[in-house]
Amino acid sequence: MKKKLFAMLTVFTMLGALVAGCGGGTEKNADVKEAAGDNGGEKVTIKLLQNKIEITDKVKAMVEDYMAENPNVIIEAQVVKDYNTILKTRFASGDEPDIFYSNGYSIMESWSENLLDLSNEPWMEKASPLSIEGMTVDGKKLGFPLAFEGFGVIYNKDLFAQAGIEQLPVTFTELKETAEKLKAAGIEPYTEAYQESFPLYHLFNLPFAYESDPAASLDKLKNGEMKIGDLKYIDNFFDVLGLGADYGKGLESLGVNYDNQISNFATGKTAMMHQGVWTIDPIQKVNPDLNMGMFALPLTDNPEETRMPVSVPGYYVVNKNSKHVDEVLKFLEWLHQNGQKYIVDSFKFIPAFTDLQTTPELGPLAMDMSAYVENGKTVPWAFSAWPVGIKEDSPKILQAYIGGQTNKEQTLQELQNAWDLRVKK
Repeated sequence: MKKKLFAMLTVFTMLGALVAGCGGGTEKNADVKEAAGDNGGEKVTIKLLQNKIEITDKVKAMVEDYMAENPNVIIEAQVVKDYNTILKTRFASGDEPDIFYSNGYSIMESWSENLLDLSNEPWMEKASPLSIEGMTVDGKKLGFPLAFEGFGVIYNKDLFAQAGIEQLPVTFTELKETAEKLKAAGIEPYTEAYQESFPLYHLFNLPFAYESDPAASLDKLKNGEMKIGDLKYIDNFFDVLGLGADYGKGLESLGVNYDNQISNFATGKTAMMHQGVWTIDPIQKVNPDLNMGMFALPLTDNPEETRMPVSVPGYYVVNKNSKHVDEVLKFLEWLHQNGQKYIVDSFKFIPAFTDLQTTPELGPLAMDMSAYVENGKTVPWAFSAWPVGIKEDSPKILQAYIGGQTNKEQTLQELQNAWDLRVKK
């Protein structure tokens, strides 16, 4: 499982023709519960749990459409922010969802004993080759892949032009110079949502992904043969972390949530933010005419090393203990058959099925991401292969660093302690 994550890099260049164009959110938990019509048959209730609260209304519309076509089915879809905690609580309490969202690789493996083998489902042969690795455990394909996603620096093209910035930065020094030019023009360079966990572990992904052999380095880290502080570009990571605060809201960044970040960027209050392709819909809800794009966050001063993290971040998985497995599989088959309408046109996801087509309506972020994919300028989502729990542990430690409660050395030690503890579990 550890090394399969990085095999996907060789697949990217083959997927360019399939890709024409991952997150969080901070809204309160959104319960989407719809009653089905009654045609006289016995009603079946399917419980669906997922994250990505930014598409809550889209999930609701999908559920409503499915139930309209299947009046004896009730789908209770809960879309939540604190997803991992709620998922574990639901299983511990016996209120297990029938279908839920799972990341690939180590997370998929950790849930594998609860999951139904989907290898022989009719839609599986249409799943992108890139999606197969992350869902496969002990030879079983356990997931319904939802999308390609990538993250980097999202920027306002008009504000860049106003500051006289004609070329996108491809080195860290150029990125800092870009921030300086924006600041000199009276434009706030960044709004960073350091209150949130996912932007922080996305950034923390970079020094792992930029290792010359990420799989080998992860093995050494898990076996105790190297430390997090030994990562070649760990100091560069701290430079990037500081850049967002220094040229943004400073300590106040710890109070900025996802919604604040999106609002500030979409209304032109700030020129850049570290985010991903999933922000296109909420940005365009605020400002449908915003002239924006996305570039890879430069970690070093070598432009040849500047790459964008791209992956298939998540899957729908089926609880093998569900009392309604057949109905859940019927729903997934319907979702694939109608994937163009819901996954692409509604969710605005870059599809991970070869028979679904990307469209210009997916927007400029997807188009910019696809250029990195087509040119082979990508790195993996190394955090997908971290020990389970590090994604939750590391942001808290990094928030303390940003808040000045710890220095770099103390932060590295706390990150290492958390890593060691998770490896032992």
